[in-house]
Amino acid sequence: MPAKLTLHPPQRASRFLVVRDGESLLIGRDPACGLVLEDTRVSKRHAQLSWNGHGWTLEDLDSKNGTTVNGEPARGAELRDGDRISFGGLTGRFEPLTAAQAATLDTDRLARIQTSAQMRRRLTAEAEPVDLLLRFLESAMQLTRTERGFMLMMSADGKLRAEVAAGLSPEAVRDERFRGSVGAVRQALVTGGPVVLSDVRADPALGKRPSVVSLGIGSLACVPLRHDGRILGVIYVDSRKLGPTFTQLDLDILENMADHMGAILAGTTPSRDARSTLAPEDALVAQLQQRIEELLPAI
Repeated sequence: MPAKLTLHPPQRASRFLVVRDGESLLIGRDPACGLVLEDTRVSKRHAQLSWNGHGWTLEDLDSKNGTTVNGEPARGAELRDGDRISFGGLTGRFEPLTAAQAATLDTDRLARIQTSAQMRRRLTAEAEPVDLLLRFLESAMQLTRTERGFMLMMSADGKLRAEVAAGLSPEAVRDERFRGSVGAVRQALVTGGPVVLSDVRADPALGKRPSVVSLGIGSLACVPLRHDGRILGVIYVDSRKLGPTFTQLDLDILENMADHMGAILAGTTPSRDARSTLAPEDALVAQLQQRIEELLPAI
């Protein structure tokens, strides 16, 4: 019987691994491990996942920060459905799968890769920049199964400008709770990397923001658009309800699309403010721009 081990890195997309009957894995930071966990809390050789003939057991390998199963030290007991696992603080969940469930995961992965190829074909330099940005935003929302989002582009003077939005209402943008969304944008800009959370409220940093709690944001993804080491803009999408977990594959596809967009936009407007080629902003985008200017410096 196969099984699924889902891991939840902090402020990153969740990742999962399907293990098959007979497989055993050494888990740790060492690149030679069967399951490499790039987390400073994890030891080089942290734990061993072993097949015992009818199931899997998990045993800590004298790691610095320990391995637990449902809060108890991992000493080789057989894992059960829904067991909560911690590798030095990096949390995960164990689930046995049927052969049909494992096959469905494989099929879904292939389907998402094919979908990403179709999305990329829609992102071409022949489209008007504003249409291109809207296509990218809609594709990102489809990929992450989110409800709303917006895109900000960096102008020549180094300021962010709102360009397109979808699923947002004027009331939501005016609401003070919108500060939580802008906080994720600021974090992505400061780190230069993505902020992807399947359950914002469980995150130790963003989840404690009153604006996030009161707004009821369930999941979000915020990814910079880069080209030649420069950040050209950022895309933000979120959902007010908990949906399917963002996976590492989702993040890889979204980042790949963002890099593709960055290359197209850099080629479209090599020496001009990206704003100059875009359509006049509508009322919602103008309102969004005002809120960005109010909130971003203070976040």
